[in-house]
Amino acid sequence: MITCDMARRNNLPKYEYLYRRIRHDVRAGLLAADERLPSKRALADHLSVSVSTVEQAYNVLVGEGYVIARPGSGFYVARHRATGVYDFTTPTAPAIASAPADGDARDASALAENQADARQAAPVRDTFDLKANRSSMDLFPAETWARIMRRKLSERDSALFETVPFNGLAELRRAIATQLYEFRGMFVSPDRIVIGAGTEYLYGRLLQLFGASTIMAIGDPGYKKLADISNTAGVLWSHVPLDDEGIRIDLLDSSRAEVVHVSPANLFPMGVAMSDARCEQLLAWLSADSRRYLIEDDYDSEFSFGTRLRPPLFTQDDSDSIIYLNTFSKTLVPSIRISYMVLPDTLMSLYRSQLSFFSCTVSSFEQLALAEFMSGGYFERHINRLKRHFRRQRSAAMEAIGSSPLMRIAQVHPAEVGTHLLLDVRTGLSDDQVRQAAQDRGMSLAMLSDYCARPSARYAHRVVINYASIDASRMTCAIDLLADVFRRDIDRTT
Repeated sequence: MITCDMARRNNLPKYEYLYRRIRHDVRAGLLAADERLPSKRALADHLSVSVSTVEQAYNVLVGEGYVIARPGSGFYVARHRATGVYDFTTPTAPAIASAPADGDARDASALAENQADARQAAPVRDTFDLKANRSSMDLFPAETWARIMRRKLSERDSALFETVPFNGLAELRRAIATQLYEFRGMFVSPDRIVIGAGTEYLYGRLLQLFGASTIMAIGDPGYKKLADISNTAGVLWSHVPLDDEGIRIDLLDSSRAEVVHVSPANLFPMGVAMSDARCEQLLAWLSADSRRYLIEDDYDSEFSFGTRLRPPLFTQDDSDSIIYLNTFSKTLVPSIRISYMVLPDTLMSLYRSQLSFFSCTVSSFEQLALAEFMSGGYFERHINRLKRHFRRQRSAAMEAIGSSPLMRIAQVHPAEVGTHLLLDVRTGLSDDQVRQAAQDRGMSLAMLSDYCARPSARYAHRVVINYASIDASRMTCAIDLLADVFRRDIDRTT
């Protein structure tokens, strides 16, 4: 039986002290490879701690690879290689039906409990991914989607296999136009909508439309992939810094840009909306020259936790120079790669004449299914479900951080839009060291500096905490593991 003196844990949380002691015993060889650990309840009773304390410790050990959970059997010490890397393959554990070793006090009921614990802890390799910004696929109404697809297959027959118009099926464009009017206050003709397989695809088509001589402006920090796409198209681009209100208009003027990409509702990764004053300045910049265009990326605007959702700049544009861009990839599932853009009349005419030879890259099957998913009210209900889920996730993350030792050295910047928080940490570690220390603990995370084109001390030591993929019940464990990354900095404050 694992034994440790919980009275010697000092200021460490009980689960963290237990986790460290078991980790030490594994590293020292005191717990042998393939050795089965006690069940959570058995160990909790032995140490006079709660079952949740043991559960958190086991979860961290599983996440770091020191322990593996074998569904139907229990928890086992991972096989250790000479390289110091732990083996995640199935251990050569005793068969479930085999008799316990001499001196093993665990009876059949304890073994059954251990088996249940292991099933609950699956999958085997359990890590915390704070980079991911997608929710659990369990939230997607897969049965409804499958039922719609079956119905479409039976209703449309050969029509499903006909050539799709270059700008997408009329059914889906009409459904999108209705949604934009009802939920974003935008009145657009379905004929101005272009469907494509992902935002990157549509962005690439826009670059072709504008031509290589066009100068693009991209916010910094921001979505760095856009610069990569611009490079492949041979388009000149310029990174324009952001401040607390949005993109710097004074620097935008000096960039000589003719097209600017912005996300007014969500200045990713800052997680705030552009100020009203800055929006007015941006619209003034746009109207000052008829050759200028603005790409309004409304990514993640569905998930707003502020007092109000910023209306699209599209609704305030009198010059007909705004390209509206959005995607379903975040709100549905990654495999459903459907995005769309709304083009100004002049650009739509140009698109028809120059780029309509490109086939629509989304199958008619998926487009018809999504059209009914939207028109039938399923999409709205799904979004509302996601909003409630992310609100719970956000609250759990804020509560976990607020009760964590991290608060001794960090300040939270709760994002108003999107599914992430920013944590400003006072640390002696570089961003690369923070990232590596997290990786060593089985945690994947991003720093705000990862989204910067130019190094800036302003954005250093800021951790981007995406809470979308972490179950609320395990948020405390994830944040406590993050606190361990900064343990030396925290200890200096005591």
